[in-house]
Amino acid sequence: MRSPEIRERFLHYFEGRGHQRLPSASLVAYDDPTVLFTVAGMVPLQPYFRGARTPPAPRVASCQKCLRTVDIEEVGDASHNTFFEMLGNFSFGDYFKEGAITLAWEFLTADIGLPGDRLWPSIHPGDADALDVWVSTVGVPRERISLLEDNFWGPAGPSGPCGFDSEIYWDWGSPCSCGRAHCSPDTQCGGDRWTEVWNLVFPEFDQDETGGRTPLPKPGIDTGMGLERFTAVLQGVRSIYDTDLFAPIVAGFRSRADQAEEMAERHRSFNVLADHLRASAFLIADGVAPSNEARGYVLRRVIRRAALHGRRLQLHGGLAAGVDDLVQIMGGAYPELAEHRALIEATLGAEEEAFEHTLAEGMERLESLLASSSAIAGRDAFRLHDTYGFPVELTVELARERDATVDLAGFAEAMGQQRQRSRSGAERGAFDAGHPDLPPTTFVGYDTLECDARVLYTGGGVHNVVIEPSPFYAEAGGQVGDRGELTWEDGRVDVADSQFFPGTEIRALTLVQGADAMHPGMKVHARVDADRRARTARHHSATHLLHKSLKLVLGDEVVQRGSLVEPAHTTFDFNFSRALTADEVFGIEATVNEAIRRNLERTATVMPIAQARESGAVALFGEKYGDNVRVVDFGGWSRELCGGTHVERTGDIGAAIILSESSIGAGTRRIDMVAGDAAESYWRDASSALRETARTLRARPEEVADRVVAMLGQIKRLQRELEEAQRRALSGSGVRGAEVEDVAGYHFGHLLLDGSSDARAVDAAVDGLFAERLGGSGVALVLGDTALAMKVGGDALAGGVRAGDLVAIASQATGGRGGGRPDFARGGVGDASRRDAAVAAVREAIGRAGSDAA
Repeated sequence: MRSPEIRERFLHYFEGRGHQRLPSASLVAYDDPTVLFTVAGMVPLQPYFRGARTPPAPRVASCQKCLRTVDIEEVGDASHNTFFEMLGNFSFGDYFKEGAITLAWEFLTADIGLPGDRLWPSIHPGDADALDVWVSTVGVPRERISLLEDNFWGPAGPSGPCGFDSEIYWDWGSPCSCGRAHCSPDTQCGGDRWTEVWNLVFPEFDQDETGGRTPLPKPGIDTGMGLERFTAVLQGVRSIYDTDLFAPIVAGFRSRADQAEEMAERHRSFNVLADHLRASAFLIADGVAPSNEARGYVLRRVIRRAALHGRRLQLHGGLAAGVDDLVQIMGGAYPELAEHRALIEATLGAEEEAFEHTLAEGMERLESLLASSSAIAGRDAFRLHDTYGFPVELTVELARERDATVDLAGFAEAMGQQRQRSRSGAERGAFDAGHPDLPPTTFVGYDTLECDARVLYTGGGVHNVVIEPSPFYAEAGGQVGDRGELTWEDGRVDVADSQFFPGTEIRALTLVQGADAMHPGMKVHARVDADRRARTARHHSATHLLHKSLKLVLGDEVVQRGSLVEPAHTTFDFNFSRALTADEVFGIEATVNEAIRRNLERTATVMPIAQARESGAVALFGEKYGDNVRVVDFGGWSRELCGGTHVERTGDIGAAIILSESSIGAGTRRIDMVAGDAAESYWRDASSALRETARTLRARPEEVADRVVAMLGQIKRLQRELEEAQRRALSGSGVRGAEVEDVAGYHFGHLLLDGSSDARAVDAAVDGLFAERLGGSGVALVLGDTALAMKVGGDALAGGVRAGDLVAIASQATGGRGGGRPDFARGGVGDASRRDAAVAAVREAIGRAGSDAA
């Protein structure tokens, strides 16, 4: 049973028993500040369990995207991964233990068809109610129910719903690798006989951050069944990486790696790449970007771990090359992957490239340390982190591979010293390592774009300079940092960016070149690029107007999730459960432009945060603010907490155009908008393209849309007719023309399709060959000009013939790549003239499999 069917069977089963199907929430845990990510299926539902919100239905079911990195070092073995899908059914005071247990047992045994004698429940020793249900209601023998002290499920974070739980284990059968003659889940043997497939949690309490527990208003049900492990059980494989959720991705990476002799560690690296690709892609699709803080740090760490494994394998194309395989496998269930494919590929590529620049030098330093000692000092680990961008977790992992240790306490001490280091020699601005301990920069950029300043610090390895005061806006609140120049009597340097030193209010200017000509204490004149600042300010102010317009058109429940403000455009992310209609987008755009035409005056006032909230100022969800905040107000119509730069009056924006509205994850939308001269340029280019298209179609501009729709309809009709003609041809003489021979006791049918045979035509042909000529047994192989496909029947499967292995062989023989399930697999044809060689290679492989079976 393939994973898409398993996912759907679960949700369909519970829908048929009164559960409302819920879409997966974002990996970003917006409603739970205690966790960075959605770590379990119940995280998005905690407000319902607590009674803070009314659930959409008394009972629900979902397949939830989840991410956990607590066991990241174990990723790549048979069962550990970071990103996973959690199947779950939930009750909010509707049914309790008896309902949860009986529903689970019926799904596993009656709906899926698993034998009940291979399913072993476990319960907490103190949960007599669950024991009674398993024995008296379900009929599981008492001796097959394990009592485990661990069967108490805590909250997803430091607080939340919790209670007893009951696990269900799958018995792979004896013998167990633990060596015991009699083994069961309660022996905690650590062997390979038992796989936990489902956990039924009975939330009865609400735990606060101190560990105290109070009864929930209504006890509920929270169950979790990892799709990856369950799929492994149903597909009869011990490793999740051998299931159809991972195997094609692993095969893709394998085909792009150095073809050196296979080793166990290489095999694990391929698994790590497949897992980290899934985690990274889903995080990016949900709006997370690599950074050095919080969620972005986790994403960066995952990508960099993958980059190290790819480096060991001499992998071509990096993680980004696997995105296509991932979209093919999971894009149907999660369309955000296909929608944001370009962003995912670009983000992965850019992050890997940036890491590669520091990796070579850092690895050289690390190799030197490991060569001289089996223990890395804390100060050396800190220097790898600070100078070369190595997360300390990576240093620990690389050291472990050499049986070396890392002084984590020393690392923590060095990090603390960095934060506390006093600025000795202020005029020299000198420091030994890390970021300088300087006072917060005085920002004068709200009132002026240039000023005289004194250099406090130069260095940091990337031409950083700190001046006091500074007119340069440092990147924050979604607004990019200013650019400009520093000049002095006999010199000049360009300022390429302005950023805060992490965790400080010190503004660091990044210089393009010439930092070696500067020194602490010298006087300079700082000048911001006025045109770029003005274009950025127009977009930032337009974003405030957009936020207000969204609330007016869609309702006050709209909450901003983030934004990016640049000179050329702005993006605005917000929560909303569906795509916007064309009328809604037009209405929002019209409301923004109406506010622009009203020429509202901008005022900015610093006030206590409590006063700001009382005034109706809108704050960004999840953002941390100090005691005093800056409130930007446009004529009393829009009022937000904001530290960015803005126009004096809304009329200065000129005009705004919404370019697109799209999903970046479940429940989160993104609007891309241009304002000012960028809007003018867009309109000029768009109207020019429209006029040119109209001339090509020999139509008036207002007729273009209807004309294109008509042409697309005609193309689809012709495409359907062509596909139908191909299917008729392939199910007739084309399939009858295939060669069928006996290889090692199996029927081996193969067919070469010439012409423009695409993947769909090849799939249709292999289905016809397998059914009509081979009678549903043996091995069927069809090779087109660019694609190939294979089906393997039960007799060949029983003899050890695997379609995924054979397709990889056939693809490689033509210079392509491929893989798939044991019974069906697809691949690419690199050179069509080598298809006969591919058939010969498959014939030989079937012969070897037959010999091994004999």
